[in-house]
Amino acid sequence: MSSSSANCKCSCTAGLLGLSLAGFLLSLYTSYVEIRAERDHSYQAMCDISERVSCTKVFTSAYGRGFGLIGPLLGDESPLNVPNGFYGIFYYFLVAGLSLSNNIRVARLTSYLTGLSNLLSIYLAYLLYFVLEDLCIVCVTTYGVNLISLILALQKVQILVREDQVMRVIKKEG
Repeated sequence: MSSSSANCKCSCTAGLLGLSLAGFLLSLYTSYVEIRAERDHSYQAMCDISERVSCTKVFTSAYGRGFGLIGPLLGDESPLNVPNGFYGIFYYFLVAGLSLSNNIRVARLTSYLTGLSNLLSIYLAYLLYFVLEDLCIVCVTTYGVNLISLILALQKVQILVREDQVMRVIKKEG
């Protein structure tokens, strides 16, 4: 294993950890804003800039819980119909933990999860722009976190696969 490979792998891991922390904090803020706005209808979050640039409007919409899917499928009272931020808290915590591993299978799982989060981001971005006709700065920032996480997760898989191939060649020659 070359030192540049180890440095790249460490950079990918550090990047994934940093982005997971950012996503975790964004998800905490999202959850806080939604819960606070539900209890206090006069609450105005820092991310509420105008009528068309309002995260509170997005978080408290029908799509702010269970991604707008759980309620219609399982009922509004379902224990899975929680604020989207709660899912984010769990997701980013999971990605942070998985990204600490240098196992190829775990790295692939991380890349699949980050890929899935990007598909969900596309769905939510569609709802944000075309259905809610709003711009949510926190949401768009989260989409960026997810995209960069996917890129880093895929790079880490690529590095680990190359390392594995090199180790197999060395064992075969030895």
